[in-house]
Amino acid sequence: MKLITTSWDDGHPQDFKIATLLDKYNLQGTFYIPRSNQEHEVMREDQVQLLSKQFEIGGHTLSHIRLTRNQHSNFEHEIKGSFTWLKELLGDEPVSFCFPGGVFNADVVDYVRQAGYKIFRSTELLSVDNHFKDQIDPTSIQLFEHGKVTYLKHLLKRGKVKNLLQWILSNSETDLLKLTDNFIKIIEKKGSGCLHLWGHSWEIEEFALWNKVETVLSHLSQHRNFTFIQNKDLLR
Repeated sequence: MKLITTSWDDGHPQDFKIATLLDKYNLQGTFYIPRSNQEHEVMREDQVQLLSKQFEIGGHTLSHIRLTRNQHSNFEHEIKGSFTWLKELLGDEPVSFCFPGGVFNADVVDYVRQAGYKIFRSTELLSVDNHFKDQIDPTSIQLFEHGKVTYLKHLLKRGKVKNLLQWILSNSETDLLKLTDNFIKIIEKKGSGCLHLWGHSWEIEEFALWNKVETVLSHLSQHRNFTFIQNKDLLR
């Protein structure tokens, strides 16, 4: 299948502006929300409940900690705690989890799986795979203006040679709209794949990227030969 999904991290109140755009263009999204975050403001619980009426809410730990920097004793509280919090708040078990800061290791993945989450979103960029290993879901494009050096460092650091070659064959594009269009063409040529866009609403606000983000989302909405899904639907 040819799929398009979006996801948004950190639960900032500006997420409602993202939700409005997704609704405007009939797109789907998953919002990964911690209960608290010392780095940025987080929406109130009643706002999380309101957002959940239309979009998937995923786990993002309780307090947005970087899990690889913490002792195992914190994993139960932060990971299982986030699962329990969302289940009680929303009346249903959450399915998707995103690692704060995109950092994780084998022990972290085991704890997330044991907590009850079924799919784990990473920050691996420039992937269009819709078949992924160990329930760890990669992404295609972050809605932020990265330069070529950043993309190159990211791919080399993670050893993603396939993604690197795919990007080079796409002219090493960094413009968000052109990059999106290149990946759409790759998926159409293959006949299957998943374009996964992600971002932070607070970052989009801080760097005045709303017009560019809306342009990309509007462009995506025109591809009606793709299926628009939430992150949890990747399990199918």
